[in-house]
Amino acid sequence: MAFRRSGALRVNGIAELFYMAEVLGKQPRPRGRRLTILTNAGGPGVLATDALITNGGELAQLSPETMEAYNQLLPPAWSHNNPVDILGDASPERYSKALEIAAKDPNSDGILVILTPQAMTDPTKTAELLQPYAQLEDKPVIANWMGATTWSPGS
Repeated sequence: MAFRRSGALRVNGIAELFYMAEVLGKQPRPRGRRLTILTNAGGPGVLATDALITNGGELAQLSPETMEAYNQLLPPAWSHNNPVDILGDASPERYSKALEIAAKDPNSDGILVILTPQAMTDPTKTAELLQPYAQLEDKPVIANWMGATTWSPGS
């Protein structure tokens, strides 16, 4: 309990320890526990949500302004909630605009962006368009490109 209250993070192996140190060393410290998850697939968003809640975090409640901006940007079938499922056909531009919206939400302390392999996905261009958001001053942005070596040029 003391570790959790102090903000300690649990890892399951030495490799994870080094990965976690590298990620955390490149990001600002979050103000709180509220995370926004952007994904192009619902399943990984649900898995990330479960891991977040299990480890003491919480999903950010999207502000009305954020919801309206997503309604204007995204196709009608988007998740209408956090995790924000921007759908499997998400272009790099849709990812970039969705991240820009999430970055402005005052209810979010950090953002996790998940990209899963889809036939129309361009992982490299998506990474290039998201790169300017990697250094937000007030909230960390962490990216997870799923698919191992399939998408390695974009990671």
